[in-house]
Amino acid sequence: MGPTAGDEVANTTQNHFTEREPAQGKDGSEEADESALNSYITDDTRIVSGIIDALRSNDQTARLDAATKLHRLVDKRETISAQAIINSGLIPDIVAMISLDDVELQVPLSFVLAFLTAGSSDNISAVVEAGALEKFILIASSSNSDRARDYALLSLGNLGACSQLLSDRVIREGGLRPPLDILGNPSKQKDSHNYWAAGAIAGITHQLSPDVAGYELHIRDITTILAKYIEYQQDETAGSLEASLLALSYISSNESAIDTVLEGGVIPRIVQLCSSKQAGGRHNALQCVGFILYSDNGTNQLIKARILEALGACIGSEDAQDRRLACWAASSIAASTLDHARALIKAGFIPMLINVISNSEESTETQGDAAWALAGLACNWGHYYQDVRETLLEENCLEGLLSALKLKDQSAVAMSMKGILRFVKTGWPGRPKAIERIEAAGGVATLRAFKLRPEANLAHERYMAHSILKENLQQVSLPPRV
Repeated sequence: MGPTAGDEVANTTQNHFTEREPAQGKDGSEEADESALNSYITDDTRIVSGIIDALRSNDQTARLDAATKLHRLVDKRETISAQAIINSGLIPDIVAMISLDDVELQVPLSFVLAFLTAGSSDNISAVVEAGALEKFILIASSSNSDRARDYALLSLGNLGACSQLLSDRVIREGGLRPPLDILGNPSKQKDSHNYWAAGAIAGITHQLSPDVAGYELHIRDITTILAKYIEYQQDETAGSLEASLLALSYISSNESAIDTVLEGGVIPRIVQLCSSKQAGGRHNALQCVGFILYSDNGTNQLIKARILEALGACIGSEDAQDRRLACWAASSIAASTLDHARALIKAGFIPMLINVISNSEESTETQGDAAWALAGLACNWGHYYQDVRETLLEENCLEGLLSALKLKDQSAVAMSMKGILRFVKTGWPGRPKAIERIEAAGGVATLRAFKLRPEANLAHERYMAHSILKENLQQVSLPPRV
């Protein structure tokens, strides 16, 4: 099959710093606050000495006031504040000051560090080098401040999503334990803790490497917790459910982990969520399905759980992402086994796929996946099984493949040309009817137009079009230019 529709989604990082708090001036006015914020940074982009000195002092009140000012600054001056803090060399001080003994300081300082972990790789490196990972784990596990715990969980997810090396390091140093402990006992947690814990797991698993020490044990531990939580969380609007599904899709993207996912017994719930009214959760559930379909055993379980009904509804959805992910899934099923291909045909997917291919307003990726699905049925099964080929012909598969020759996706075009050949090059009783249908559908003009396509990668397919015109359709055709 061709490039998956899941590629773009699976490559999306989890670095997101979405929580914002209002910052007020002493008199409560916005103008006063803006003036105060401007006074926190020098002209050469450093934190003013008054805040630095207060933060490094032994006066607890002064330190809290300085930390609060930094909190306000990063909340309102996102770009410049990070550079000012780094230029002032404050990150080691901030990390060193975070402890379980001073709950009041935990909140503003954890907020500042969470902000920095959502920034550039240089910012993240500076935070990690200052020893912040150990503090994030400590606060996420043991802080008495709910807000500080949430900020620490957010930071763990941001670090894990930054790179494979950091993801491995977070796991190696125990950063998975706090979010797993939270999601493992969700009924006793605040909703915000469940949300940020699920987000942390999604971030850490985003670039999880199979080479990390104890990979199989980690995967089993994570999938067990995620499966139970996805079953537990019946509120489909919950962000924690959406993030948990995203994490499970990241894990499922590694084919070696699919069997472990299946053992969690979560397939029926995933299929159910493919029809959720909540777009984010629905998309992530479809993303899980797309990866699990790489396994024949996974495909068996999904079909038994009635995934074809859900995918059919998604292909007809007004949501572009639904259609894309559903066509990607269909292309995997078409390439799986004969029984799976027959199930796809029986469920009425051929006319749905043709509609996608023929819709000029559809995205290139979605049309490409639909063409891969249709051509996969013809090439993988129609070529060897006459009854399948006959069914495909009656379902207008050949007309759909002719339409696919106009697509931009060159790999899908090449596969579609091979599919057309299966109908006209093979000695079978339906060949005359196939040729008749090509002619009736304007296939001669389509093939002639295809010969004029300029892409270098389609040289072989242009010659195939010439061959079909001359040898099968008895048309005058000059060899295409190389």
